[in-house]
Amino acid sequence: MGKSLRKNIHIGVDLISIIDSKTGKIKKDYTIEQLIEKAQEMRAYNMIAITAAGSGHTGGTLSIMDITAALYLKKIKHDPANPAWEDRDRVFWSVGHKAPALYLALAEAGYFPLDDTVKLRKLWSGFEGHPNRLKLPGIELSAGSLGQGLGVAIGCALNAKLEGKDYRVYSILGDGELDEGSLWESIMCASHYKLDNLTAIVDRNDLQIDGPTEEVMRLEPLIDKWQAFGWHTIEIDGHDMKEILNALEKAEKVKSQPTVIIAHTLKGKGVSFAEGVVGYHGIAPKDGRSGKESLDQALKDIGDPQFNQGKVDHLLKIASDYQKEVDQKVEDSLPKFSRNYWWNVTSLMQVQMDATRNGFGRALEELGKDEKVIALGADITSSIRMDKFYASHPERKNRFFEIGIAEANMTVVASGLAKEGKIPFIGSYGVFVTGRNWDQLRTTVCYNNYNVKIADAHAGISVGADGATHQALEDISNLYYLPNMHLAIPCDAIETEKATHAIASINGPAVVRYAREATPIITQEDTPFEFGKANIIRFREEKENFVDAFEIKLASNYQSEKEDVCIIACGPMVAEAMRAAYILKKDFNLETRIINVHTVKPLDEESIIKAAEEIGIVITAEEHQKGGFGNIIAGVIASGKKYNTPLLFDMIGVDDEFGLSGAPWELLKTFGLTAEHVAKKAKELHDKK
Repeated sequence: MGKSLRKNIHIGVDLISIIDSKTGKIKKDYTIEQLIEKAQEMRAYNMIAITAAGSGHTGGTLSIMDITAALYLKKIKHDPANPAWEDRDRVFWSVGHKAPALYLALAEAGYFPLDDTVKLRKLWSGFEGHPNRLKLPGIELSAGSLGQGLGVAIGCALNAKLEGKDYRVYSILGDGELDEGSLWESIMCASHYKLDNLTAIVDRNDLQIDGPTEEVMRLEPLIDKWQAFGWHTIEIDGHDMKEILNALEKAEKVKSQPTVIIAHTLKGKGVSFAEGVVGYHGIAPKDGRSGKESLDQALKDIGDPQFNQGKVDHLLKIASDYQKEVDQKVEDSLPKFSRNYWWNVTSLMQVQMDATRNGFGRALEELGKDEKVIALGADITSSIRMDKFYASHPERKNRFFEIGIAEANMTVVASGLAKEGKIPFIGSYGVFVTGRNWDQLRTTVCYNNYNVKIADAHAGISVGADGATHQALEDISNLYYLPNMHLAIPCDAIETEKATHAIASINGPAVVRYAREATPIITQEDTPFEFGKANIIRFREEKENFVDAFEIKLASNYQSEKEDVCIIACGPMVAEAMRAAYILKKDFNLETRIINVHTVKPLDEESIIKAAEEIGIVITAEEHQKGGFGNIIAGVIASGKKYNTPLLFDMIGVDDEFGLSGAPWELLKTFGLTAEHVAKKAKELHDKK
């Protein structure tokens, strides 16, 4: 059916609309004027959804919207009633953070109700912060880690050639994404195999997170580069619907070459306060519903008359009602005790919150006084607080090098600097800076024992609504087993600052792993900290301030108090372990020894083995795949314990699954990573003993 369908159905020239895959009949068709109207409608829904979510990529979703409308509502052959239709055209969103534009195109085409898209980034909605093909129909690729979608598209285009199919394949790329070396491997591959059934579309809006693309990592002459790699190139105004459609038609006629459409767009197109503004890469309207930078202003700019106050209120109510259902379901899943022990719900045991990334930023700012310290940015310097290195000290700019979205290159460049005696810090989201370039960390950094420091930022699921692609849940084990590596996982912002200073003073590869969102401050400036040595934490009595209710000592200075259970934790789970100890004491009169393993490598094995022998009940707690940290601890105990007494052992962690979009605290509850879950497990083990 595929070949005859493409030959026989013509709208303009080779423009195929949404069709019935069984009969070949057109289901929907749009004029150019109607497509322009649909793109504007999609922009309005986009702004409402991002406002309801409280986060999202405003700028890029607006810049790609006209192209999205043209593709899904006019150009590609697809059938929403049959998403897996073998002869459909495929569109791969390599630039996954523009997911809201994809959701809206699919909704407009009929894959699911349009109003449901306002549930963006909410837990279990399917409208993840980055697309998940297992959650919604019509999505070809789960994406979010940049530089991978074009390669998948090439595989599909090769398959079409092998099977004699005439479906076409498209890949949507961001211009900042072109920093990634993996993309250029794909670009070369597509040309080598003469994939004339493949079209790449670059959203050339000239901005990425850290600034203009030409300042972050120069791309020009971009057309010349694609042509040098053997691609047919078309350059268009990405907001001119007629130009977009004509370019898509021309691409289909090219033979023996893949085609790239360089679509010049305006980031934030159609919304006055977001147009051409770097700051609107990943945030919702700053003023919320009303104000100069608000949803109301955005809708006024877009100018679609159907979005009156009543309709907007209705859509926002859909989002808020859905969130209420989620809230109730999450709370119902939480283990219950004699009273509510959640953070700051009573006047006692109050705790301050601060993002651990702020501790890293403060430390790096101080470390920057040393001229040997170099910072290498990966297009998210503000988000991970690396910008603190030079923010107050412009003279340090000559020791900051923006590498762009290119983690592998960043790692080997840092190795070269380290070889010459510098102390380079590299940093990015944990999944990228420790995962994408693991081979470079292993072979170049660790094998050579280069003095490279890694900021493993936004680790764990508490990064929240960005979803699984941005939640590092495998990095502890990936890093621990690298020879020569040092690994710090501090528990709060204060300890992160100390740990960052500590790894800077070590000669050799070292990582500091820290979270993104605000977490409880559970240590103080005078709390003991010694790299490579664990701390023991004991709950003493309720106090006005949570941190004052506990005593913290170096493990080497602690004598057994014949506790009932031991919780061994790292990172933000230390705070939950402390709250679990509070629950266990108040509800069950059980005493808990908490071991804060802020240094996972080198590991304080002595304190771990001692606790296992003296207590006999051990639970590990990690914001990570269960066993990444827990199996390390289990191995130490199993190989070092004398076994004069029995041992009950269990782990708290993410249970062999990927993360989800959602608010940080609701994700911790959903994945069983709160004090309530730890306390429940501890009580169960104690009852068994």
